[in-house]
Amino acid sequence: MDSTSDSSSSFSSKRVVWLIAIPLILVSLYFALKGSTNYYILSKNESKHNINPPIAQLQKKLISNLERVEVGLVRVRVAIKEAHRKNQTFDDPEYVPTGPIYWNPTAFPRSYMEMEKHFKIYVYEEGDPPVFHYSDSQGILGIEGILIHQIEISKFRTNDPEKAHVYFLPFSVLSIVSYVYVVDSRAWSPMQNTADYIDEISRKYPYWNRSLGSDHFMLACHDWAPTISFGVPYLYKNSIRVLCNANTSERFNPTKDVTLPEIYLPQGKMDGLIGGPSPSNRSVLVFYAGGIHGYIRQVLMEHWGKNDDPDVQIHEYLPENWHD
Repeated sequence: MDSTSDSSSSFSSKRVVWLIAIPLILVSLYFALKGSTNYYILSKNESKHNINPPIAQLQKKLISNLERVEVGLVRVRVAIKEAHRKNQTFDDPEYVPTGPIYWNPTAFPRSYMEMEKHFKIYVYEEGDPPVFHYSDSQGILGIEGILIHQIEISKFRTNDPEKAHVYFLPFSVLSIVSYVYVVDSRAWSPMQNTADYIDEISRKYPYWNRSLGSDHFMLACHDWAPTISFGVPYLYKNSIRVLCNANTSERFNPTKDVTLPEIYLPQGKMDGLIGGPSPSNRSVLVFYAGGIHGYIRQVLMEHWGKNDDPDVQIHEYLPENWHD
């Protein structure tokens, strides 16, 4: 493979990490800013006359590295609000500040830009492959392995946990199922005990106990991930879970959890899966293929499954010799 294709592949894979990082930074901003008032120490006069003290005043009263991170988030919040208030636009050919896809078409790009500049992830180094720091990147669940690897080498990673906004728990549910699960045993305990990796890091580091896991995240593409996360109550209740199995019937929580799309990766690579022609040059509006299980798929097939519109291609199973 030549250097051009290598560069394209690397860029495509990193784009996936960025797409995951956006909701993570928004969620972490929510929890951090929600609790920020607990960390600032103000005098009685300041708190009475100046509810929102300037950042310069806050910096003088820092008592921990955590507050230094909090001040950085305050700066980000101010920049996002300013972009919205001034209706700022940006010299970016990929940014289209119109349409219902944007909740706020001026604040969103500023939020993304601030994330690119400041967002930091700390990856716990404890644990050994293949259950930790590794997952198979081939097949329908391969995105789990791709993302674990990309987060480990990402520009967003920091080696200083004091500078982190979120903390990654690098266990692989796919690997747990492959290496810990005893076939036909129906025993969840060994797999859930592996997920209790948190017991080790909570004794060694202060960060889990500080937030009870609210600024920690896991990612998994296997269907058993929600059940395995139940083995650690705070992991299920508080932590950000990046899941392919985003099913509310299995207690996926859209107020804090993040959906992760499944992508079939027969070669374990992301080459050619991101980008493509512009919308005006695409011949298919909607494509879906998959067996019926669950209410949503049943409704989808009933509404779209028997149509003659070539722009809307809905299949329960792909036709034989289908390659296009």
